[in-house]
Amino acid sequence: MSDLELRKVGGDPSALTDWAFEVLREELSKRGLDWAGKDMPIPSKMVHAETEVDSGNKPVILRKYRDMPAAFVEKSVLDDAGIECYLKDDNVVRMDWLWSNTMGGIKLIVRERDAEEAEKLLNMLPQAEQAIGGAEDS
Repeated sequence: MSDLELRKVGGDPSALTDWAFEVLREELSKRGLDWAGKDMPIPSKMVHAETEVDSGNKPVILRKYRDMPAAFVEKSVLDDAGIECYLKDDNVVRMDWLWSNTMGGIKLIVRERDAEEAEKLLNMLPQAEQAIGGAEDS
């Protein structure tokens, strides 16, 4: 990397892992460069910015499904509503659906802060009708 590229990488040290930070610090020191082109001395160790713990970002299991179609439909409803979500264990169930019960089903995961809104949206969906005995003749 050029000197300019190294300084640019050093512009946002919070985006670096501790290992990457150390490599960057050593390389800047070897080249005799200042930190991120700001006439600042190179920090001796990574200082992580203290961030407020946002419990609203904690992932929670909203629902569990035995079968994939219902999981995919409800995930797509949340995706369309702009609620970030993902399915956990869906790939294992795809390989062999018999594993669904063992794995505890396919899990729909959302952020804790979005769980209430997501539940409301999913509760508005019509429940799938399950035909047990076939269609009745009138």
